[in-house]
Amino acid sequence: MKKSKPLKAIDSIITLMILMAFFYAALVFLSGTNYADLIQGVIGILAALIGLIILSAFSDTRRRKKPRRVFILYSEEDLDFVSKLYKALKVTPYRILWDRKEIKVGDNVIETLEQMQNESDDFIFVISKHSVDSEETKMSLETARNQNKRILPVLIDDSELPEELQEIMFADFRESFDDGYFSLRDALKTTNQQNKPVAPPRRKAAS
Repeated sequence: MKKSKPLKAIDSIITLMILMAFFYAALVFLSGTNYADLIQGVIGILAALIGLIILSAFSDTRRRKKPRRVFILYSEEDLDFVSKLYKALKVTPYRILWDRKEIKVGDNVIETLEQMQNESDDFIFVISKHSVDSEETKMSLETARNQNKRILPVLIDDSELPEELQEIMFADFRESFDDGYFSLRDALKTTNQQNKPVAPPRRKAAS
């Protein structure tokens, strides 16, 4: 099985430390001879190599790509559906931002919501008869569009999609939660070469 970079770094460090121990033992044995300075130089080189490997492994960890952040925009009346959707999405490699889980006691609700929305990469918009009539969700949706966020519509009843989303493919949860979930999960996987979201295929909601 192929080893990861951290495991390879650990193997290299162990090997170099064994070599250092060997040369240190040789240094003690040959102390006072012409070989002592040479062995000290070798030990110094090995120590420097260990330092470089540790630094490289640390830098690689810091550069590791952060998971995409996905914000769920919904109406409180659809809380049961959103709770089920959140649990299903938690097994994906993305950071799912749901206000019920992110906002803690003592937090400023409005500021925390704005921060969540600003830091998100994708918006899942749960479309229902409740959310399409909500001024709050309309404002959040407009903000997401102005910030060029990718919007993934999730349709859970026979409501008509907002005009600005009618040409965007939606995940259809009306008849089957599983079918809707799998189509949404597949959409979350798609990114272009610049790591920016790719717009889903275009399709209008059924009237």
